[in-house]
Amino acid sequence: MSLKTLSKTRWKIEANRIVVYPYGLSYILSAILLIIFAGGYAYYLHNLQHEFAGSIPLLFILLLIILFFIGWAGTSVQFDLSEGMMRKKFMGILTVKSIPFSKIYAINPVSNQLGSYKYHVFRKDNRYGKGTLVSCSYGKNDDPNAVAFVNEVINPIHRQLEAYDGPDDFKPLVIEQYKFFNVEGSVYKMKRNKIGSFLLGLTLFAIGIHELTPYNWLGDDYTIGRICFLLFTLIGGPALILSSFTEIALDKNLRIFTRKNPIGLSNKTYSFDHYNGVQTVRKTTNLIYTGTDVQLYFFNPSTQKEEVIVLQSFFSTRKVDRFISELNSIMN
Repeated sequence: MSLKTLSKTRWKIEANRIVVYPYGLSYILSAILLIIFAGGYAYYLHNLQHEFAGSIPLLFILLLIILFFIGWAGTSVQFDLSEGMMRKKFMGILTVKSIPFSKIYAINPVSNQLGSYKYHVFRKDNRYGKGTLVSCSYGKNDDPNAVAFVNEVINPIHRQLEAYDGPDDFKPLVIEQYKFFNVEGSVYKMKRNKIGSFLLGLTLFAIGIHELTPYNWLGDDYTIGRICFLLFTLIGGPALILSSFTEIALDKNLRIFTRKNPIGLSNKTYSFDHYNGVQTVRKTTNLIYTGTDVQLYFFNPSTQKEEVIVLQSFFSTRKVDRFISELNSIMN
């Protein structure tokens, strides 16, 4: 099996079961770690003059790490069609997660900041959370492996899930009171933490200005780190200040979406008729979850292109679900 094949999503379709292997990339990582650890261990024994007997605990730890990556690469997500149960199994043997089909919402793509996406299984009670990974990462919508995965795995599983859906599972939430919008007649203005954004932006900008004075904290050298810091404070600060004065409103009678600020920068107006849907983007920094952006997609007739508006960012996925429910109740 080639390295390219290992890095792709693999699956096996049986009579009453579909098995997916989304972690094949770990085989490659384990091979890389094996080479690195072998070189490091040889240097440890030869150059640092350590005896083999005394290094056995270290060797055991290194081998344990390699075995973990190999075991993780063999982890599978199994959809038992006869039992109506999804199971995630470490090394394909040890069950670490079980979800009945009746509690599964769908298998949906999850985008990240770099534009790539992966497919995750989401529960009905947490539709915008982390979910359970069931595919490798894809960079293009027309990736042959992604297209085949959708046709051969996702679509058949979705057809099976329909038999387990209850009458109230996809019933729209009736919004009687809005938590994220101020209602002014037919106009719904999105609530924003204006004071917090203004103060944070002002603080960042003040720090940036301070770094340009003789009393700066980071020195006078224009290193890459200092330049990035100055750009972050001198551009990010004013951007946050401007965002605190930016107003986003949805007019239900006129059926228009508007985003405007006092200086007119990046003002936008869209008709509800050109609304192309909502998408969430999970953000991570150094593999740590840092929030979820809610994005709106509109078709611009003048440019014949789709445009994206980032509405809000949340850390709690429960708030994402409520926010999107309120948004849909306004736009639909």
